[in-house]
Amino acid sequence: MYNSSCWAVPKIFLEKLDVVHRRHLRTILNIKYPGVISNKNLYKRCNAEPLSEKVARSRWRMLGHVLRGPIDGPAFSSLIFAINTLDLPGRRGRPQSNLFSLIVHDLCKRNLYLNNIFDLHYLRNLSYDKRYWRKLQ
Repeated sequence: MYNSSCWAVPKIFLEKLDVVHRRHLRTILNIKYPGVISNKNLYKRCNAEPLSEKVARSRWRMLGHVLRGPIDGPAFSSLIFAINTLDLPGRRGRPQSNLFSLIVHDLCKRNLYLNNIFDLHYLRNLSYDKRYWRKLQ
């Protein structure tokens, strides 16, 4: 899935993507309505995984690349800008889903936080240990 590391899609759309993927896998295996197979067994039988997990894993790898990149690069600079503007009042209405908010959510699942510049430098130091970074995946 090309460039899926930059997707900032809501969870509902990722679930719909998984549903379509499972439907295609069932079609490939020629499993029709009366026949029932659980999603877990379907993925195991096809040696596949949900596409939403692939998207999350590619987003995690992309974050590692950005953190290990040059400090004056555009990707790292945009992370610094996003952190510096966290305290500013946002727009009215429901918060938009963006890549930064998804990255912060992914970090919270791993008990890591990105609230200030010190957290960013801590994550940068963690990302240099690639084995540990892959374990967090």
